[in-house]
Amino acid sequence: MTFIKTISTFLITLLFVTTIFGQESKQKTKILLIGTIHFETPHLDTFELKTDDFLAPKRQKELEELTEVLKRTNADKVMIEKPLNQQKQIDSLYNAYSKNKYTLTVSEREQIGFRLAKKLNLKHINCIDIFYGMKHDSLVSVTAKEKNQLYLLKELGTTANNLKLEFDGVVKRNSITEVLKYINTKELLQKNLSLYLKYIAKIGAGENYIGAESVSDWYLRNLAIYANITNQINANDKYVILIFGQGHIPILKHLLQNNDDFEVVELNSVLK
Repeated sequence: MTFIKTISTFLITLLFVTTIFGQESKQKTKILLIGTIHFETPHLDTFELKTDDFLAPKRQKELEELTEVLKRTNADKVMIEKPLNQQKQIDSLYNAYSKNKYTLTVSEREQIGFRLAKKLNLKHINCIDIFYGMKHDSLVSVTAKEKNQLYLLKELGTTANNLKLEFDGVVKRNSITEVLKYINTKELLQKNLSLYLKYIAKIGAGENYIGAESVSDWYLRNLAIYANITNQINANDKYVILIFGQGHIPILKHLLQNNDDFEVVELNSVLK
């Protein structure tokens, strides 16, 4: 009986160790998040850059150089900031581009996304965006006025404009690769997210929480985008590249870093 118990204990222990080891050795999908500026205007952003001419020969050369470096990742998928419900339209455009029957528009979704996907010989490009209206935005300024918190919106405007001017200067002085490296640093990502957390979230706190609800709209959109990302990645995908507006990256990065199916790759480790 003692011998049988010993064998049983050994088998249980072996099963436990094997299970744990299997979990630890599970392949994680590497995901490279590229926060971008929007190449074309106008957009719906409140604080928007005065963008450069990204169709100019100099910028086109820089885009070729950038995508040649990104091609080395051998990514299995490229994901772009286009609504999920436009997938068929994007499939059609990308298919035409792959056959040299379509000229890219100025959008970074095409200039970087389409260009890179073609270099990677991908048959498909993934749309993952979803638009949730900031339904509480209209009440933020009203509440701020009622609660004597207009100073928060003033500080927000000053900070956001300074950040925009900083981005403008970086774009004008640097190559596209250097711009992307700069705006994807931890410091710049935090600066963008702080606009929501430092100023807007406080408005109405203690009473109607309109500011917090407005920020929750932004988080909801990014959570939905995250859901689209994870839903379109399968176990065979070793490497995925996501190209999205820089303001989304801090939240998406946080969400993906806390999902043990993924390994978030730092952009500056790729664009050396």
